[in-house]
Amino acid sequence: MLEELLPVIEREGSRGARRASPPTTILVGGEVSGGQFAIVETHEWRGCAAPCHIHSREDEFVYVLAGRVLVQIGESVTSLGVGECLFLPRGSEHAVLAESPEARMLLLTLPAGIEGYYRELNRARADEGDTVERLITLAARYGMTITGPALDPPA
Repeated sequence: MLEELLPVIEREGSRGARRASPPTTILVGGEVSGGQFAIVETHEWRGCAAPCHIHSREDEFVYVLAGRVLVQIGESVTSLGVGECLFLPRGSEHAVLAESPEARMLLLTLPAGIEGYYRELNRARADEGDTVERLITLAARYGMTITGPALDPPA
């Protein structure tokens, strides 16, 4: 069960192999916006997903740059394509899953602060790899609560 919480992908031809998503790019951090907002770019592979979680400190907008993603908010699941955007208010339980072979998204968070989570996650992945305990601890440090496993890829 705990392994399901990690943001991972099973690539074609490597059954059972788990691979984390690529690093997230911080485009605008709070140090530039005066703490008002942050913009990060994520790049995901099909089936790659963050676990279901809640942000307590910021609202989030998801804007799809390339590919398709599924976004779950509570019990509702929506498919978004290029140029589509979705608002995720703070306190809403949500998860995002790449459903196309690759997907790129801009995440706009208001206020800033969550970009520190992505910086630390990038370092942890590069240095030591993901572990459930590290992910949960890191998320909590930035006001996020991991509430369950990632979305399952559509059949």
